[in-house]
Amino acid sequence: MRLTKLGFLMTLIASPLCMEAESLDVKRIEIDKERSVDFLSCDAIGKQGLILTTKDDDNQKNIQKGHNRLTFTKYDTLLNKVTSVDAEFSRKDNIDQITKGNDLYRLSMEKNGEFELLFIDGEKMKPILSTGDIGKRIVISYNQVMGDYVYMAGTQKGLPFVYALNAKTGAGKMTNLTVPSKKKFSIMSFETDDNQNEAHLFIKEKQDKGYVMKLYVFADGDLKNEMTMAPDAEDKYPATAFASKMSDGSYIISGTYSDKDTKGTVRSIGVFLKKVENGKTSYSTYINYLDLKNFTSYMTERRQKKIEKKKARKEEKGDEYTINYNMLPYKIIEENGKYLLVGEAYYPTYITVPVTQVKTNAQGGTYTTTTYKREFDGYFYTHYFVMEFDKNGKMGWSNSAPLEVLKSWVPRRHLSINKKAQALEVFYPSFGHMNHVSYSYGGEELLKEEVTYVEDDVKLKRYSGLDTEYWYDNTFLSSGLLKIKDDDGKRRIFSINRIKCDR
Repeated sequence: MRLTKLGFLMTLIASPLCMEAESLDVKRIEIDKERSVDFLSCDAIGKQGLILTTKDDDNQKNIQKGHNRLTFTKYDTLLNKVTSVDAEFSRKDNIDQITKGNDLYRLSMEKNGEFELLFIDGEKMKPILSTGDIGKRIVISYNQVMGDYVYMAGTQKGLPFVYALNAKTGAGKMTNLTVPSKKKFSIMSFETDDNQNEAHLFIKEKQDKGYVMKLYVFADGDLKNEMTMAPDAEDKYPATAFASKMSDGSYIISGTYSDKDTKGTVRSIGVFLKKVENGKTSYSTYINYLDLKNFTSYMTERRQKKIEKKKARKEEKGDEYTINYNMLPYKIIEENGKYLLVGEAYYPTYITVPVTQVKTNAQGGTYTTTTYKREFDGYFYTHYFVMEFDKNGKMGWSNSAPLEVLKSWVPRRHLSINKKAQALEVFYPSFGHMNHVSYSYGGEELLKEEVTYVEDDVKLKRYSGLDTEYWYDNTFLSSGLLKIKDDDGKRRIFSINRIKCDR
């Protein structure tokens, strides 16, 4: 693989509101895409650097049946190659790869309960493979890592469970959760709180008067706490929910809520906030999406005015006008006694494809028919919002902005968020560049700029999606496959970008 290194300093287009221009130190390496090599993942491992996962079809001899030989290559934070290690792993499709801290975890789970877990210590780059069986009729919905444990949440024979596997010892713990009925519950979310060393599982149970939410808190492989939140608002039903543990030991539950027309789905008409102290809810706040500043700014001006008129007519009659969305809220950010919530809106897209069939008629002849079917074509992301609220759940400032990211096949968060002393930094990728927006802690947009992924004399021919994630300090990692045209002709490359933000 040919490796090209590029390092330079870029000061890019800033908005008129910017008091001080922001310099972005962008260092990049480009790896030529060889025909036999697949780039599977590029993952940040903190100040240890990053791990690039690849599979070379020319390096698959003398391996276990049903497995692939993968190469894990470590680069330091200056994008210098450090070392690489090979390891065999299942070639099944149901594979999840997670990084946490300095370490990498690659997990494969079968419906019969058999699993493989490959653990790589990012410092020593030594692979450890664990295998096991947790029972039949398993459906895994979420995988998370916290501490020494890999948590798997899902259902077994239709009932919810959490399995905690120690990645270093291979020992596992099963926790079965009790629900009223197989048909009257759903797993809403399962996420980790890195600051508190906890994993949070939400389950929604259907009851006569609405939905009851239950929060299960796991730590060190065990169930440590359980909280129940009963319905507290008429015609407002939880769609998604996430927990953030605050510095005072309380939990703020953030999520989205639906109305009677969209209940039981992930479609929602607003966000909710709940504070839970000692197992009791101290406040609940519900905020209509249309009450967030600039929430419809991604729309055409004509459509925005149309919505504003409908909203005004409804309010004159004492009613509420709503628009439903799919929304992914982020973890609560605590700042100077106030709290920040960020959310990202998306919707499913579909395409119509022809289906041609050759049929036989009664006389034995053949003829061709063409029908059309609707197929899912990924999720498109429209915009995001940022809002502040106080210790009583009252909303302060808010702001929203359009997103220009490409589609994904599963709902996923695209924003990388960095909390600085004077501003909230938001990064997200789009076609051929990365966007950077800076907000004051009063909701004012201080800065808006772009980082291009190719040089001025290089033409971007095709873009397969660049993943951007927070790396360390004020540094972000962005990587992905590109097709470019330069003095060497048309080439496919894997681009790895270290983007350091300094004010």
